[in-house]
Amino acid sequence: MFKPIAVACAAAAAMLAFATPASAGVDDFTGQWVNQDSASAGVTRVSVTRGRGGVRVHVFGRCHPSDCDWGEANATPFASSAAGDAWRDANVLIAQYNADYARRIVILRLTRSGVDYEVFTDFTDASRRADYVERGRLEHGGIVPPGRPGGPWGGPGGPGGPGPVAELGPEDCVGFNNANLRVVNIGGRWKLVDGSHWVGDFGANRAAADRALEIVRRYGFTSQCFVARPNPSMTYWLRGSSAAGGALPGEDCITVNPANVRARLVGGAWKVTDGDSWLLDFGANRDNAQQAAAVIQHYNLNRQCFVSRPNPPMQYWLSR
Repeated sequence: MFKPIAVACAAAAAMLAFATPASAGVDDFTGQWVNQDSASAGVTRVSVTRGRGGVRVHVFGRCHPSDCDWGEANATPFASSAAGDAWRDANVLIAQYNADYARRIVILRLTRSGVDYEVFTDFTDASRRADYVERGRLEHGGIVPPGRPGGPWGGPGGPGGPGPVAELGPEDCVGFNNANLRVVNIGGRWKLVDGSHWVGDFGANRAAADRALEIVRRYGFTSQCFVARPNPSMTYWLRGSSAAGGALPGEDCITVNPANVRARLVGGAWKVTDGDSWLLDFGANRDNAQQAAAVIQHYNLNRQCFVSRPNPPMQYWLSR
């Protein structure tokens, strides 16, 4: 079933080539690209790099609380005609991603105002979901380093500029008795509960609930804290009045440099960033983004961890 999709994508790339700038090439694709639609439920940003091994495309998609990392894939450049040079005259890049549940063809088309993209998704699992195509537009952007004014993602002194991390405000934390925690099925949903109070909802995923209980007990967490309830973009757990440290086999964590963490305006939304990567999305709420950045620095949180991605039902942070 996937071959016709691949053929359709190649044909689409050929047709799209005629709408691209007269002068184009692989170098015009390189850099960071951000979806112009900050509310997109699909692709959020794309990075294109080149080297001796060819062209690489790195795609990120919408997940909560942080983007899903599709990883890097080799990309094939296409010129507008057989007489051109596929590297020097490239105006279309095509990359393929293979996941456990789907295969995706990503097409990037250079335009006069940015990059248009298409993603063809072919589901290979037994979900019976319909194969579909996503389309959108990317604008060139990257987080502006300190000392440089302006830029598409904001800069010091301008709207959305990073500036210093805000002072830590009042924290929204709920305590619980670690020794009383249990995994219980309530109304068909697996929950982590302390008596009549539940501290985590894992839906039908019993394994994720058991893993959460293991993590909470391993680190001795005694309170669960939130930034921006309801539907908090950041959840963190404390042991007493401190963050926990250590490591547990099989943890799904990404490394964070607390010294680099800032609240920044990215593509029209306030996000907590670590350098040129963003960790949390607070939409239009600047104060909450600043509170989250202050929490990370205050507790020296250098690992952001998840249970059962994508769309993890539990997020926690660790500190050295």
